[in-house]
Amino acid sequence: MEDIVAIKATDSRGKRHFFVTWGPAFDPVDPTPLLSAVRPTLARFGVSAIRRLEVCSTLQEPSDQPYFFEALVAFAQKPAPTGKARRAWSVARRKQIAAGKDVYYLGTPVT
Repeated sequence: MEDIVAIKATDSRGKRHFFVTWGPAFDPVDPTPLLSAVRPTLARFGVSAIRRLEVCSTLQEPSDQPYFFEALVAFAQKPAPTGKARRAWSVARRKQIAAGKDVYYLGTPVT
């Protein structure tokens, strides 16, 4: 499960929004490239004026969100490969995330 990470976005009003995506697709240690790729996608969910964006230390933090389990099941159905296939998978995931895909918003859409 360490392949799946939760991201918390705090908007300018202090409201928290949570997302789930593939964590190690960019860098398994430094979250900066992942957060940079996810940031433009947030507007698609109606989340804007982001004051803070961070990777949650565990999946427990967003577990009370309305669509948490749906997202978890969706990711679990397409597990990350190991070995030589992992590199190609990571490249494909980076492209998907940068295109606004493979990022699941866990709350109800902001209107």
